[in-house]
Amino acid sequence: MRVASLHRYPIKGCRGHSLESAELDALGFVDDRRLMLIDPSGRFVSQREVQQLATIEPELDGTRLTVRAPQMKPLALEVDPDGSMTDVVVWDSAFRAHDQGERAAAWFRDAVGEPLRLVWFGAGSQRFIDPTYSPRSDAQTAFTDGYQVLIVQEASLADLNARMAEPVPMTRFRPNIVVQGGVAWGEDDWREVKVGAMTFDAVKPCARCTVLTTDQLTGARHPRQEPLRTLATFRTIPGRGAIFGQNLVMRAPGSVAVGDEVIA
Repeated sequence: MRVASLHRYPIKGCRGHSLESAELDALGFVDDRRLMLIDPSGRFVSQREVQQLATIEPELDGTRLTVRAPQMKPLALEVDPDGSMTDVVVWDSAFRAHDQGERAAAWFRDAVGEPLRLVWFGAGSQRFIDPTYSPRSDAQTAFTDGYQVLIVQEASLADLNARMAEPVPMTRFRPNIVVQGGVAWGEDDWREVKVGAMTFDAVKPCARCTVLTTDQLTGARHPRQEPLRTLATFRTIPGRGAIFGQNLVMRAPGSVAVGDEVIA
């Protein structure tokens, strides 16, 4: 098996982009989901609530952020790593993050019509991975749904698409690492995954939600809730939901690249 593609999502819930190689620090892919939008209560906002986030394209180069959206002038912003601290919530995790100010908040309000604020996972932020699944007590992540890296297989998507009248692209699943050459759904049995020189623990199958039904170019929802509806007919774990992909936790920082060998 080999790495077919790599993907990063600078702002949680917004559009991602492809990479030829990626550095991983203690939190996961560098610049992956290090920014997030929150509602007035401090709770994270994603495509589950605001589907048009799929049409917003962020680029993050160090601390230089550029964000584009249809019919909007781009937002160019220097991320403030020392911005005022605010309480945020991602699922069951409550912690603190750095607010990025009024100009960013105004831009996103105009872009999506919601009173959202942009926050940064910086030096004042700390979020430990759920100890129920984490292989190490000190493992952390940023604004991901819960784990450092999501890995998926092309073969699994091919099997899912063969069951549907209209195939969907891999972008619907918002992975970090896409693998070619494996057996469909073989990732269910992965426990240790080596990608190039890096080693990961496969800690939890990834339960999927309505984001799968959102076109990652237009933000439109599929009228028949595909591919989630079909996935749920044969890939449901009771109590967890429809499953596609594996969540990974790295054993040490490093780097990965397209073409790297994958051993699992």
